[in-house]
Amino acid sequence: MTFYTLKKFIQHLAFCAAAWLAVYLFSREGSLYAGWAAGVLGAIYLLAAWFSYLKSKGTDFMKLIRRKRPPQVPYYLRGSDKRTKTTLTINNLRHEFDDDLAEAAAERENERFPLKTRQRLSALAWLAVGIVMLAWSLF
Repeated sequence: MTFYTLKKFIQHLAFCAAAWLAVYLFSREGSLYAGWAAGVLGAIYLLAAWFSYLKSKGTDFMKLIRRKRPPQVPYYLRGSDKRTKTTLTINNLRHEFDDDLAEAAAERENERFPLKTRQRLSALAWLAVGIVMLAWSLF
């Protein structure tokens, strides 16, 4: 668990440091704009940490914001949209394909932590990145 959190912290801190360096090098007022960029990145990461923590507790704010698809006619009631499967040979032999999801299920079982734990660890890493970036903005 510590390695997962540390890896996520280092990756996101490296991204923030690269963004800070780009703003510092390519802006007219280097240190002033870089400080603002570090502060904004810190605030964004604190907000992301808060949302990730709330999602691990069962409250998903992003789900409330997303648009819902309008109701559609079920497939079996669509008359003109039905299409037959294409055949590959003259004898109408169908193409056999494997749609088994056993491999995907096996990959999901091999994950180290459950989703709620990963969300909490991500929230912790993002909280640390946010605090570091806010402290970095003061210099």
